[in-house]
Amino acid sequence: MKPINYWTDTKKPRNLATLTPQERLQLLETMKNMEAKEWIARHKRKQYDLGSVNASGWWRQTLYDIGQKRGLPAAEDLRRRMNNLKGNQ
Repeated sequence: MKPINYWTDTKKPRNLATLTPQERLQLLETMKNMEAKEWIARHKRKQYDLGSVNASGWWRQTLYDIGQKRGLPAAEDLRRRMNNLKGNQ
């Protein structure tokens, strides 16, 4: 891999400060979808380890805690994203 010469190269690495609003929105959507995928995987592991009934109780408590920390709209958005991702699989 060729090292980037920051003094002469016009394609410098980007960070959040240099992203356009559209790029930031795309990044946020990607992060939220990845979080939903992670929670799906965690729930599947809990179902395997604890069984469906206990995993459902664990998930209800976890979703309640997320709602308390981030707000109810964020918890509902996470649940909606998870349902959409599970429906597309």
